[in-house]
Amino acid sequence: MRNAVEASLDYGKRRGGCKASVLPRRRWGCYTPSMRLKSLELDHFRIYERLRLELPPGEVCLAGANAAGKTSLLEAVYYLATARSFRFAEDRDLVRWGAQGFGLRAAALRDDEETRLALAYRSGGKTAAVDGERCPRLSSILGRLLTCCFTVEDLDTVRGAAGRRRRFLDLVLGQVSQSYTRAMGELRDCLRQRNAALRADPLDRAAVTAWDRPLSRAAARIIELRRAAVDELAAPAPQIFAEITASRHDLRLDYEGPLEETRLGAADLEEAFIELLRRRFERDRRRGCTTAGPHRDDLALRLDGNDLRRYASRGQQRLAMVALRLAEADFLHQRTGTRPIFLLDDVASELDAETTARVLPALRSRVDQLLLTALPQDVGDLSVDGTVLSIDGGRVRQ
Repeated sequence: MRNAVEASLDYGKRRGGCKASVLPRRRWGCYTPSMRLKSLELDHFRIYERLRLELPPGEVCLAGANAAGKTSLLEAVYYLATARSFRFAEDRDLVRWGAQGFGLRAAALRDDEETRLALAYRSGGKTAAVDGERCPRLSSILGRLLTCCFTVEDLDTVRGAAGRRRRFLDLVLGQVSQSYTRAMGELRDCLRQRNAALRADPLDRAAVTAWDRPLSRAAARIIELRRAAVDELAAPAPQIFAEITASRHDLRLDYEGPLEETRLGAADLEEAFIELLRRRFERDRRRGCTTAGPHRDDLALRLDGNDLRRYASRGQQRLAMVALRLAEADFLHQRTGTRPIFLLDDVASELDAETTARVLPALRSRVDQLLLTALPQDVGDLSVDGTVLSIDGGRVRQ
């Protein structure tokens, strides 16, 4: 007999479900399609053994004490949107104690069109379904539930290693570009093969360089798409930062890598990257890995021309990340014509009351559905324009 995790993939079964997401890249004139989460179901996810939750239209505040399970609900929504946790957690860490896996399901509305999403994890891996039809690839679920979020962990995106900022770009682009997702898969495969050849004993140079062309082709496509995305994110960032800080500081974003020029077309980038691999062959041989590529690039964040990681205060870093998340909401809207759902975790604990009073209007003007969490004593300060749900020990009540 199938368990609840496996059965979750049949959720909302109907014809024609799991084709690649095809949200259009265009504006819709004076009309903007809305997206909202209608329902959410969890099986054996974090502290939740089983939860069935109907979400009302508009803003929803999840209020509860620390460790009550409110952030886990936001995490479940984000996982359904991206197939990854915003907490930098391993999939096995999301499984409720004593269970063998977890299942997540949601019904999302884009205008009046409903899509039912399901994602199940067991030790053998993840499986996704759309409208009850199993997806041949996990990436087929991406872009169905447009979502961006601000959480406590976001400060690590600014302050941490470059991998955190690459992950940010991966998650943003993964929601709007199947081409990017495919190129990332090709890059990982090429890196695995080329690195294995670099570590072979004896070394066969021809076996290494045989991967230079396919690796460079994937890298060029990724760099091209990342560069364009960073340009789009960077355009509104200074104005958004000024809006939420009431200051004149200048926030800048730039894409950084070993290529001197990244604003080339894909074909020129490919040739430039092949030449870079040729120059770095001896270094790669010594280290036993490919030392240049999109897997080593970075998203540079600067405030008034200075490295945000090294010279900005913790408060400035946090507000820069809020501005970047609002720019992300604009980016998703511009690329798809649909406003994303925004997940806001414990904002009252992360920002002071004056800053929160500036951030929330800026956020509400960009999304049609806001899901936020708060401690019970902070709810009154947030002026929630919608429904407040109480969370206690994995139980939800209105």
